[in-house]
Amino acid sequence: MSHAIDPLRTHALVVGVETYEDSDWNVAGPYADACAFISWLVKCGVPGKNVTLFASPLPASLPGAGDPAVLPEGVRPQEACSAVVSRHLQEGMRHLEADLLWVFWSGHGLIDSSGSHVLVLSDSSVDTKRVVDVDSLQLALQSTRLGAREGRGVPKVAVAVNACQNQPREDWISKVEVGVRHSYVTERGMFVMHGCSTGQRARVAPRERQGRGQAASLFPQALLRFLDNGTNDVLPDLHQVSDRVDAEFDDLRKKRLTWQKPSLLRRNWDGRTIATGDFLVPPTAEEQRLATLLDTVLPDGAARAACVAMLGERVPIVVPVSVGARHPTSQQIVSAAARTPHGVPTLLDLLSGLTEAQADTDTLRIVREAGRELRPNEYLTSEEHSRLIDLLSAPGLPDPRATALYDRRLRHHVAASADTDALVRSLEATGCRKDTGAIPPLFRFTSLLAAEAEARESVEALVEWGARVAHRTGHGEALASRLTTARQEAARRRGHKAWLLVRLDVDDPEAPTGRARYVHSAWLVDPVNRYPQALPCESGTEFSTWRHTQLALAELIEPLISMRHDSTEGQADLGVEFFLPRNQLELQVERIPVCHREVDNTPLGHVATVVVRCAGRRTAWHDRWNACHQNDLPGDHHWLRQDAKDLAALKAALDEQPNVGCVELTGSCPEFTPALAYCAEAGVPVMTWHRRIDGRRCDGDLADLRTVVHPCRLPEEVRQLRSDADEATVRSRNDLVLLWDDPGRVPPRIRPRVPGRIPRS
Repeated sequence: MSHAIDPLRTHALVVGVETYEDSDWNVAGPYADACAFISWLVKCGVPGKNVTLFASPLPASLPGAGDPAVLPEGVRPQEACSAVVSRHLQEGMRHLEADLLWVFWSGHGLIDSSGSHVLVLSDSSVDTKRVVDVDSLQLALQSTRLGAREGRGVPKVAVAVNACQNQPREDWISKVEVGVRHSYVTERGMFVMHGCSTGQRARVAPRERQGRGQAASLFPQALLRFLDNGTNDVLPDLHQVSDRVDAEFDDLRKKRLTWQKPSLLRRNWDGRTIATGDFLVPPTAEEQRLATLLDTVLPDGAARAACVAMLGERVPIVVPVSVGARHPTSQQIVSAAARTPHGVPTLLDLLSGLTEAQADTDTLRIVREAGRELRPNEYLTSEEHSRLIDLLSAPGLPDPRATALYDRRLRHHVAASADTDALVRSLEATGCRKDTGAIPPLFRFTSLLAAEAEARESVEALVEWGARVAHRTGHGEALASRLTTARQEAARRRGHKAWLLVRLDVDDPEAPTGRARYVHSAWLVDPVNRYPQALPCESGTEFSTWRHTQLALAELIEPLISMRHDSTEGQADLGVEFFLPRNQLELQVERIPVCHREVDNTPLGHVATVVVRCAGRRTAWHDRWNACHQNDLPGDHHWLRQDAKDLAALKAALDEQPNVGCVELTGSCPEFTPALAYCAEAGVPVMTWHRRIDGRRCDGDLADLRTVVHPCRLPEEVRQLRSDADEATVRSRNDLVLLWDDPGRVPPRIRPRVPGRIPRS
């Protein structure tokens, strides 16, 4: 046989796209490439009717009235639009019987935001680029969509793609369907050659190297020269052809005529699968945007070289320089920084001190915003991050992960990270924007560690680190305030809690407004004296409204909020324990307005732990609470979730589960008091939502409190929730109420004599 493949049984799909609906994308050369490839096929003996051509040529690419035809007889071009090309790929080759299918494509290509190589079609407009995905095209050519007899009709496919693989700033890409949801012919050999590697452009040859009837682009010119070896073989040894093409482009690169490097993929071709070429990670859209802005700040090669030199001194980074170039491009600087841990924040930080940089304050602000979009999980520079990791391992600092559990905002970061380094990365990934109204969690973490540390040198170093970073990010004042608060909270944790016990009596809760009589009594359990002290109340005073009672209680509580120990430094944390009648358990005592830090009308629950108890409870509850207390781990197993509107079911559930220590009352109920009263008399701590004036209840889920916090610590956790007024997500928690009994947590309880009780003789 003179030919390994019969040219009469060879078919070809050829695409050459020069004109687009978006005329800015028009390009000269692809039509000449397609015509030259078809001419070679026909020269090898392939009939013109076996060639399917999709083309959109520029008028200048078409022959004039007296010029010879550029297409062989029998080849009829069709429009290279998405509808025609897509239909042919899905249906036009289903019944093909051929020894070989050649696919040749020349036109615009690009790498989209997902990293896929796509080929642009002629009906691409300004708003939408209609494209064929190269990977999908290869799968379609490997599937049973191609070839009769379930794909056995076509044993080999050879593909040559002459299209760019760079990433222009194009949005709104629409990939056309090519029909890949079918089984594949795994034994079919496929040889795919690309004119360039990822990130490169496919170049058109200089005009002096273009001839009439010849290919116009560098890759098709070299490919056709080695395909047309004088044997008229429609399928010469493609391994040898690709090696010769690579060698020619090596020579062109040495002569600095192009930096283009062809690549190829051989799949089951002669039983082998192999890929060559520089398949680099293409720049993302965020990297492209930052690189464009950096072009303004670093306008010349000397400025970019100075930037790279300073960047290399601060972070271990390698910035590539193109072969034959003297200085790196802005894109190379950005891509290298983005692929180095904390490289982008370091790059942005040095720009403000780089004398060669040309940027005003507004330009630098825009560049920093673009950098945050590029690396949203990092804002520490390389030096800042390394210094923090060293400080966390210094002697005198408490265990970072254990200490972070003190702050509920940091707790889920500890659960999601395996070690201290991962904890720092998780905290840093939450960001440091100033417009959120809250201090960054990483600064909360370092403040907490500094407050809990014992060694003075470690504290000073950590505080100095935080102050320097916070000054750069604009959180200096917020960090100083948070550090003060953290030190106060640490002093409270090291001390003891002072408890104010308040009993409130209501003679007739159902009486009309202004007719009920409220009477209160109070005792203080001081952490130093450790025994109840009766506090002076206005003797015999009866208040006819709850508002008057609130004012009287506020005057009683306010002097105690900032009470100090006599024997220890710092403030004593205050807890207020209310004993309410069983039919007043939903009285919102944690909303009593007090003056705190010279701010009036601060809800008591924001500054002190508030616990509600039932004054009339008579049922023993020690066994149930002790059963709950045996397991010190937090978790949902402590809890019974029950709808309060079904009191009988609640009673049955508590009887069936004696080891469940607490109840979360859920659902909506017009009258919630009976369920609360029953739980109080049964000795079961309760967590629920307040009933609103209209009788409705919150529908929120309290799973984060049930599963993360042990019941013993829940009152303090709720106080922290209410004190975090700057976080929108916790504002609804102001409606949360705790009806609590914990015999092991509070000092000895007050047992005031019940009025009317006859003492024993």
